[in-house]
Amino acid sequence: MTVDKVVYIAGVARSGTSWLGQVFNSSPEVTFRFQPLFAYEFKNVINEDSNAEEFELLFENMFANDSSFLTQIDKVASGRYPQFEKSDSSSVLVFKENRYQTVIEPMLRKVPYVHGVGLVRHPCAVLSSWMKNEKEFPKGAEILKEWRFGNCKNQGSEDFFGYYKWKEVTNMYLDLADKYPTRFLVQHYEDLLDDTCAKMKNLFKFVGLNWHESTEQFVVSSGESHSDDYYSVYKNQQVLASQPWREELDEFIIDEVYADLKGTRLERFLY
Repeated sequence: MTVDKVVYIAGVARSGTSWLGQVFNSSPEVTFRFQPLFAYEFKNVINEDSNAEEFELLFENMFANDSSFLTQIDKVASGRYPQFEKSDSSSVLVFKENRYQTVIEPMLRKVPYVHGVGLVRHPCAVLSSWMKNEKEFPKGAEILKEWRFGNCKNQGSEDFFGYYKWKEVTNMYLDLADKYPTRFLVQHYEDLLDDTCAKMKNLFKFVGLNWHESTEQFVVSSGESHSDDYYSVYKNQQVLASQPWREELDEFIIDEVYADLKGTRLERFLY
């Protein structure tokens, strides 16, 4: 089947992209893929210099491939992710990535049916969540030594861990929104924690997707229950809005982040 629309959900790790991805996945119109550019099947298939035909072939192949990694079958089986009913006439591909951020602009520029959502979470919340994730923050690493550059995790140009990478990516998203105002949207994660359904409806409208009852049900259920599992998409919004990172992250890091962003265009993502 031909892909008529592509939505790239982007954000650094621990920004809420898995949750947002499942919100889009709840639509029967959507074929959703999890981090396909990191998957064995598609790793290094495209890069910043790929042409429109190469990007379009990638999308078609991603759409047709339903491997266990791309569909995260294990997370569905464990209950971390829900199971959604799909329409046989789906022609919308949505995928989420935390790596390979630099291919977003070439994709938007060369393929006119690509849309993007850049999800930006408070940098201190990102750092705190990263620090607590045993699978992402290497054993023995110290957050006071790693929070700026993320050298314990960044292995190449495709990785975006640490505060300075957060800054780089967020600035890039704002530039993309300026350059492609009808096709790329910067979404502040914390803004979604209040009146979530209304704001998700606006996101769906921006990318040209219909709103379905299945999406409304998932948005409500995912925000009411809470799991401390690193990869669960069920996170109580009141718990997240209480800013637990203020108690979890070293005060020195918090003070440095606020001082660094004061007076810049990224200050809007603090609260």
